Amino acid sequence: MPNRAVSIYQRFDKNGKKTWLPVEIPQRKPTTGGLYLKDDKHGDFYISWYEGTRKRFKKVKVPRLRSAIAAAEAKTWELIHPERVKEEIPDDERLTIAGGVYRYLEQMAGNNLTVKEHRRALEEFQKWSTSTFVEQVTRADLLRFKEYLQRTRKNDELTAVWKIIRVNKFYKWATKKGPGEGLIKTTEFKSVLNRKPKIAVYSKEDLEKFFASCSPVQFVLFQLFYKCGLRNKELAHLEWADIDLQRREIDIRRKFLQNGDEKKTWAPKHGSEGVVVFPASLVPLLEDLKKKAKCNVVFPTRNGRVNIKLLDQCKLVARRAGLDEMKAKIKSFRATFATNRLRSGYDLATVREQLRHRDLKSIEHYLDYVKNEELIATGKVDSGWDV
Repeated sequence: MPNRAVSIYQRFDKNGKKTWLPVEIPQRKPTTGGLYLKDDKHGDFYISWYEGTRKRFKKVKVPRLRSAIAAAEAKTWELIHPERVKEEIPDDERLTIAGGVYRYLEQMAGNNLTVKEHRRALEEFQKWSTSTFVEQVTRADLLRFKEYLQRTRKNDELTAVWKIIRVNKFYKWATKKGPGEGLIKTTEFKSVLNRKPKIAVYSKEDLEKFFASCSPVQFVLFQLFYKCGLRNKELAHLEWADIDLQRREIDIRRKFLQNGDEKKTWAPKHGSEGVVVFPASLVPLLEDLKKKAKCNVVFPTRNGRVNIKLLDQCKLVARRAGLDEMKAKIKSFRATFATNRLRSGYDLATVREQLRHRDLKSIEHYLDYVKNEELIATGKVDSGWDV
C-alpha cells in the first residue's frame, strides 16, 4: 500500500545551518476543529510526502501553523483520491468555491493583515453560501450575504460592505473578469464607504468613575489608552523595549517578540508605524510597573503571553463602575484622546501623527466633533436668529 502520510516540518536557522524539525499537531477545538489561538504559531513551515520512494517538500506560503495543517490535509486528500483531484479542484471554469478560496489565499501577496481580512470574509461567505462552484455565485447572493452579515452577524454596514467587496474581488480573480466586470461595483457603496464614522467619547464623569474602579495595573493600562490613543493590539503587544521612559516615547513598530515560550511576529496596522509621546504623569506609574515585571510584555497574561482580551477587562471595569458595559469600548478611548488633544491646542497634523493615520481625511471627523461642540458651548448656534 502506498505511503499517503503527509508530515509538517518547521525550518530553523541555527548558526547559519538550516534545520527541519517535525511539528506536532496541537489539540484542536472540539466544535470547529480549528486551532486554539495560543497554538497557532508563526514560522517557516513545509509539508512533506512520498511519491513512490521519492520524498517531496513544499513550502507553505502563509507562515502560520493552521495554514500548514490545511495544506497537509489538502495534500492528504489528493493522495487518497488521486482520481478525484481534477473533478473536485478543476482547472477550468467549474472551479469550486472551496478550491478557489484555497488557491486565491495561497497566491495572495501583501500585508498579513490584508490576507487575514480576505480569509475571514471568504470563510464566512463559504459557510453561508449554498453554491458549490464559483460560477454559480450571483449578484443577488452577495447582496443577501451583506444583509445576513448585518442582521445575523451584527456587523455594521461598513464592515459588511468591505466583506462583499473582498468576495467580489475573489470572484473576479476566479472567473478571470476584468475591471468593472464583477458582480458589484465599489461605486455602488460610495455613500457607505465615504461616510464619516460616528464618534463615541467618554465624558469626564464617566472617566472618573472608570479609573476609580480600576486595579493598579488596570489603571496604568487604561491611562495609556486614554493618554496615548493606542489601538487595542498595539497595547496588547507592547514590550518594555518599546518604551523610552527618558524621552517619554512609545515606539509602535513591526517586531519579533517573545510570547510565552515561543517567538511571535507582530506588525501594527498597515502604515501606522510611528512614535507616540506620553505625559510625565505616566512615567512613575510605568517605572513602578516595570520593577514588578516578570517578562518582556508590559501587560501579559498570568503565563507571560500576549493578552488578547483587553476589551474584556474594559467591560469588567465599566460594570464595576456602574457604567453601561455595552458602550465600554477601547476605541472610544482613542476618540477621547483625539478630541481632548484638539481642545488642548494640538493641530490636526499633530493629532494625525500621534494617532498614526496615513492622511488628514482619516481624522477630520474628530475635528468636526470638536467644532460642533464649540458652536454649542459658545452659544453661537443659539444667537443671531430674528424669529
